[in-house]
Amino acid sequence: MLVRANEYPPPTVVEDDGPALSHQGYRLVVLSGELRGRDIEVVKESITLGRSRQCDIVVPDESVSRVHAEIRREEDRYRLLDRESKAGTFLGGSRITDAFLRPGDELRLGQVELRFVPRDRQPELLPSEADRFGLVLGRSLAMRRVFAVLERICGTEVTVLLSGETGTGKDLVARAVHDGSPRREQPFVIVDCGALAPEQIELELFGSCEDGDARRGAFELADRGTLFLDEVAELPADLQPKLLRVLETGRFRQIGGTQERVADVRVIAASNRDLRARIEDGSFREDLYFRLAVVSCELPALRERRDDIAMLIEAFSRRLPPGMWRPPGPEAMARLIGYDWPGNVRELRNVVERSAYLSPDGVIDLMAADRRKESEPRKIAFDPTLTFREQKERAVERFEEAYLRWLLERAEGNISRGAREADMDRKYLHKLLRRYGIDAKQYGK
Repeated sequence: MLVRANEYPPPTVVEDDGPALSHQGYRLVVLSGELRGRDIEVVKESITLGRSRQCDIVVPDESVSRVHAEIRREEDRYRLLDRESKAGTFLGGSRITDAFLRPGDELRLGQVELRFVPRDRQPELLPSEADRFGLVLGRSLAMRRVFAVLERICGTEVTVLLSGETGTGKDLVARAVHDGSPRREQPFVIVDCGALAPEQIELELFGSCEDGDARRGAFELADRGTLFLDEVAELPADLQPKLLRVLETGRFRQIGGTQERVADVRVIAASNRDLRARIEDGSFREDLYFRLAVVSCELPALRERRDDIAMLIEAFSRRLPPGMWRPPGPEAMARLIGYDWPGNVRELRNVVERSAYLSPDGVIDLMAADRRKESEPRKIAFDPTLTFREQKERAVERFEEAYLRWLLERAEGNISRGAREADMDRKYLHKLLRRYGIDAKQYGK
């Protein structure tokens, strides 16, 4: 969906006492456009950026104004000022006129993206120029940064840990990494640790040879291929050392067996839980975490990549029978883009499918899905398009949101008190509240 420059909301002034930069000068890394890959070192007190050759940094792009923006040093802080540009100056996705920069911030002049970094920071991986990786789609900068990492590591043997909220597509990414690797012709085996009883997981992973009942486990089935351990945070504590040993030595024993077997397997793990919080509360081994997270890749929530929503709607729609759907109009698209999507890409896919089947005119719209939800009885309703694991994740999310609201009501909006009562790490509680968009202040007395 194209949006004209004059259709953006009014610019805002951002006041921020951002952290001081303990260095002299900074660098601008160009992430897109004709100068993509350029690393511009800046030491002047004030610089201008624009298409004009009179600017300190010339940005040759038609979307950039002649004098587009200025970066000015004020003591130990740096200020970004829009110079009445036509296409706008953006910081972190929001159009601004005046804002303080922080190390690592991403800014955009028209359609040209740059990153503001300290001079002493190591060079970083540039975002991919592709808008897809396997079946995973995305034109947003957030997704192209993920694609850059995946493109770099898919041909290696490195162990990967995928993190992100439920519905962000971790399983699709794992499959795409396998399909892009030298192991693509070999098995891709999935073990969902969250869908198995704790006593079943060891049998599923390593197999059994006791009582004459031989059963091959996932490590044997995935020989020379890839093993995807989904929801690895649910791995029982007594099984974690055994998984660590396989990762470090490439050997394992079946249940009831005495002989060691060789595991020529690449492992990709995933979790929608904060494993560092699990380490702090003692439920997950730190050494196993570091062994799984040789490369760690966090998939952004859909609300953090709204630029991809139109692209995803079109992709999901094309999978429906011809003539069953109509594209959303401007108002419907505004609703779809403005919604926060707690279920992420999976929820968007389901809304597209429901709208096509339930909307009288087949128009894809969030309101069609909302009307369906309002008409459902208050008993537990299951979605036939979802797997057991997906149904379980949805139930867990509903429980978590209800519990958080109940906890804050008891604690009168005091997060520290709520964390103590729940025996939960305060930082993890903060993260859960952000995930569900819950403001603790509304529960204060």
